[in-house]
Amino acid sequence: MTHWLSARHTVTLLNVFTRSRYAPYSDAAFVHENDELSYVSAMRLREDELFLRRMKESLPKGLKNNLQMLDLNLKDAPIRLRVPLDQLCDMPVNPSDPSIEKIRKALTRQSELDAMEAVVVPAALGNQIDHLTVREAAMPFVVSLPAAFYEDLPYAATHPSAAADLDSLRDATTLLDEPLRPILCRTDESAAGAITRKRKLVLNYASQIDEEAGNVIANFATRYDSAERLWANAQWIAAFTP
Repeated sequence: MTHWLSARHTVTLLNVFTRSRYAPYSDAAFVHENDELSYVSAMRLREDELFLRRMKESLPKGLKNNLQMLDLNLKDAPIRLRVPLDQLCDMPVNPSDPSIEKIRKALTRQSELDAMEAVVVPAALGNQIDHLTVREAAMPFVVSLPAAFYEDLPYAATHPSAAADLDSLRDATTLLDEPLRPILCRTDESAAGAITRKRKLVLNYASQIDEEAGNVIANFATRYDSAERLWANAQWIAAFTP
């Protein structure tokens, strides 16, 4: 995102499954069960807002409004689908899940407002069901727009199926005219500085990410000399690759 914002693009984050009870590193366990959903969802919203503020800190004043977040306020899988936490990566997408249509409506609205010239969606490495659902909802836009898939963390670094999942995604998307191609996005920061900044940003989500996970997520980028790797379609390559 820093790479795109520095290039004077506008970035809109579609924040999808924001109604949740998942906050394992918080005090939510001491909240009454009837209040847990609202308590955790509000906590996570504050973390999102903090993330946005810290992302904007390094931007020139004229670019601060180029980063925004749209909250869909949908329930995450443990609530929406009644999936135990230890089974989130063990089930396929339900094509009749109402959240798919809600996500598509939000993306269509952005397109109608001429606010979506490209789209970045989860690769769903590790097959986490909410990530898979977002990917499924976004696929019609991947066909028609410059599009790229990001490598989901920490799953890309830790889940045993991550490499095979990436191969499956690349095979499935060859129907988009050309195979997906890897691209690297990096800023002007030093490699060490970029890794340190990424770690600080992900640790803003203190209710969900502990020090160990923060290190895993930040250090993953050392594989690419601190860059972020995306898998882009032909339209993206034509539009954004020199």
